[in-house]
Amino acid sequence: MHRSLLLPACVIAMLPLVGPRQQPTFRSRVDAVSSHARSAAEAASRFVDQAQPTDRVGLVAAKTVEELLERAGRYVVEYGEQMSLVIGVEHYAQWMQNADFIRPVAKQLVSEFALVRTKDDWDGFRDVYEVDGKPVLDRQNRLLKLFMESPAVAIEQGRKIAAESSRYNMGSIQRNFNVPTTALFFMQPANQERFKFKRTGEDTIDGVPVWKVRYEETRKPTIIRTSQGKDMPVRGTMWIDPIQGRILKTHMEITAAAMLTAGTPGASGGRGVPLVDRHVNSSASITVTYTQESKLGLLVPAEMLETYEGPTRSAFTGDESITKINCRATYSDFKRFETGARVVRK
Repeated sequence: MHRSLLLPACVIAMLPLVGPRQQPTFRSRVDAVSSHARSAAEAASRFVDQAQPTDRVGLVAAKTVEELLERAGRYVVEYGEQMSLVIGVEHYAQWMQNADFIRPVAKQLVSEFALVRTKDDWDGFRDVYEVDGKPVLDRQNRLLKLFMESPAVAIEQGRKIAAESSRYNMGSIQRNFNVPTTALFFMQPANQERFKFKRTGEDTIDGVPVWKVRYEETRKPTIIRTSQGKDMPVRGTMWIDPIQGRILKTHMEITAAAMLTAGTPGASGGRGVPLVDRHVNSSASITVTYTQESKLGLLVPAEMLETYEGPTRSAFTGDESITKINCRATYSDFKRFETGARVVRK
């Protein structure tokens, strides 16, 4: 029997803005992303040694989607096995735009980003240490020190650190699944049966021929849920090397239902039309590209592009508009540190 597939920290609440217009607030949440999947010991034997392009020589490409998924599953298991503690730098730019702003409002963050092997899986953490060019006190290297010096409490404390960093996210769209490696968890061998897969074409990424595979989550409870436990099925596309099963690019989409409230009783719009509560949809889109890091022998995130859209309503006029948040994260300076043991997730 599989363990629960709910990612406890992977929740989303996408809410429309209601109330007086003001400068952007930073109420979004970011936390660690956890994967509950079959242990490496239960998975098939290793398929990729160091995932180098030269390892392709003499290997035969997958002939079916099923064979491709098996290779991708082995690759993801191996990815976690190669991980101990990998830390890099994330430069994260955000732009928020709606009808109340003449031009987008921007925010620039620099964070320590960590990929940490935890028992049989791995987790992603971020800790913001610079905002719009100004340092956040006592933050740099905090994740490294935590996982090197206090592994027994590292996961719990790491999540608290990530939650602290969440206040720098723009808008009222609460999110904590925007860690670049989130979509890789969908390809864990124990998770694949939850999805429907379809090959939709071919492409080339960094000179490597890949298959484009569309996926759609079909089982409940879903891997990502709202903070109230509501299912949030995901869909998207994977760009997968048909020879080694390496995942070079991921795209995921989520649509969330929310209630756009009328505000105070008797409120009316700009033309005096009475306002009523109604259901609306907000959406999230995240695309991640990977690059080979020769020093680590791993594919690591290179760029993450995000778009969040949702309706908003002014308490003054009642007029509706769409708030759009675009984000771009780039990653660099990855280094591996050996912790001596796997961190135990509680």
